[in-house]
Amino acid sequence: MPEPLTDFPCMNVRIRSYGERGYLLDTLSDTARLLVERALDLAPPQAYEEAVPGTDNLLLLFTRPIALSALREWLDQLQGKGSMRKPRSHCHEVPVVYDGPDLKAVAQATGLSEAQVVAMHAAPQYCVRMMGFAPGFPYLDGLDPRLHLERKASPRDRIEPGAVAIGGSHAGIYSVASPGGWHLLGRTDLALFQPQNAKGALCESRAIFAFAPGDRLKFKPVSA
Repeated sequence: MPEPLTDFPCMNVRIRSYGERGYLLDTLSDTARLLVERALDLAPPQAYEEAVPGTDNLLLLFTRPIALSALREWLDQLQGKGSMRKPRSHCHEVPVVYDGPDLKAVAQATGLSEAQVVAMHAAPQYCVRMMGFAPGFPYLDGLDPRLHLERKASPRDRIEPGAVAIGGSHAGIYSVASPGGWHLLGRTDLALFQPQNAKGALCESRAIFAFAPGDRLKFKPVSA
């Protein structure tokens, strides 16, 4: 059974054991998730290895088994600092050349013109919901519902870094070369994943990733 964390009303989170070296923080609000992720960067708990964010949860993995009481103590310290306010997010402007190979097909599927697709895609201010499936790939909330499309039935074998895409209810940017089934609308020269900037075993995530969960993002159409 999951362990309810009843003494964290602001977080309203439940802790679940995840194997021998992990705990899942479940039913996290956006504010609580961003707070924990920020604290992991600045002052992680003992034996912390990595975090894997989900839609409303956060999986914490450790280098060795740790007691639930140790995790509770660390979370107690967060609450004790009175820092349950939403952490400040960064705002980014991402230049995009809208010449993607799927732009015409997306226009046909949605009954829009290519110019309308570009305008609708570039209009919102997006929020980075979470990172995955590849290092540095941002899942972006805020896509116009008229552009919501199922992912491609036949994924491409390789998509280049910087491809700006939509899939389901999200927008995203491919951070590394990988297979993928999202619809490609354009491309950006922005480097999303720079592992060469890592200094030592522990480093600030922003040193290697262009975005972090909670960041705001605006696409800016540019010419090739």
